[in-house]
Amino acid sequence: MKIQLDEFDLKLLDAIQRSNRLTAEALSQKVCLSPSAVQRRLRRLREGKIIESEVAIVSPEAVGRTLTAIVEVTLDTDRPQVLQRFQRAICAAPEVMQGYYVTGNADFILVVTAKTMQDYEAFVHRFFSKHLRAKYFRTTIVMRKVKTGFAVPVGGASRIASAARNRTAA
Repeated sequence: MKIQLDEFDLKLLDAIQRSNRLTAEALSQKVCLSPSAVQRRLRRLREGKIIESEVAIVSPEAVGRTLTAIVEVTLDTDRPQVLQRFQRAICAAPEVMQGYYVTGNADFILVVTAKTMQDYEAFVHRFFSKHLRAKYFRTTIVMRKVKTGFAVPVGGASRIASAARNRTAA
């Protein structure tokens, strides 16, 4: 069953994407609902898989993983079992932070982290020697992060904030 999201849900989603450590009391002030209503809505959003996960995002640099690479991979076939096997390999590789099955020139785009260029090279040899169906791969090394994040823009959040300000001003 698909969950219908109202403007309160959208405002709540916007707030917890910015910080999921806010208390129900703090969230209630941001979305103009009672703390118990906030808790009920959060439970519904979690159970409905609207909120997929709540995690801490660790800085790769803080743990010595200073190299980030964007890797385009083209497989030598598009047979479903080969695609599934490659997707499982992506999921099993801890160096792969993100993996996308895409359209265009490549079949997959991977975001890979490593400690050094030698560490990345060892990953490439280990990963691709196991997955011989990779016909081609191209690596782009990230020189500087300009923007990273996982927050999804949720429409309506600014409208409810504006409405709440208008109610309190009246």
